[in-house]
Amino acid sequence: MDLTKEYSKYYTASDFPEIITTENAHYLSILGKGSPGTNIFYEKKSAIKEFIAKLQNQFEATEKEFKSSIIEIFYWFDEKEGFVGIGNFYTTLSLDLLNYRIVIRIPEYITQKDIEATAKRFPSIPFANEFEKYSYSAGKCVQLMHSGPFADELETLPILQKFATDNGLVNKGMHHEIHITHFEKGQSQTHLKTILRDAVK
Repeated sequence: MDLTKEYSKYYTASDFPEIITTENAHYLSILGKGSPGTNIFYEKKSAIKEFIAKLQNQFEATEKEFKSSIIEIFYWFDEKEGFVGIGNFYTTLSLDLLNYRIVIRIPEYITQKDIEATAKRFPSIPFANEFEKYSYSAGKCVQLMHSGPFADELETLPILQKFATDNGLVNKGMHHEIHITHFEKGQSQTHLKTILRDAVK
């Protein structure tokens, strides 16, 4: 199973805001806290790439063989910190308070035991024992494709906010970014394609 092809609509977005409905999805995941772009953020991002490769190798040439490599990140602030809208997500509160979950989608049949077995077999992978299976269904969402540097999201997110407001919608959960274009720290970001997706009600 190639998840990118199996769930092609999930990995697709228009350059203009749109409303979609997402299904329940399953992920290999690792939690973090603080500003994106820190050293530990990139260390965990690199580690999940290494871990998913080993996890996939466990099922190579079996009926459970799968391919998946697109990194996604869920971001949120604790409710006690106050309400944060779509358009000002990164500018309302200190990013030191930001929670994140770095994920790569996996088939439903991959279990927590499979993940734990991989961690035991490859303990040298950084954060090996912190990886877990995570399942999530956002339901109704607004989204668009952001092109270019992450810093420019400060201009793109207000566009998504206006679209949501014009349609009588408010965000109800985590801010979700799907990194269609892979990137590493220090690389140019001018070519990046990132889906910005927010659950709404």
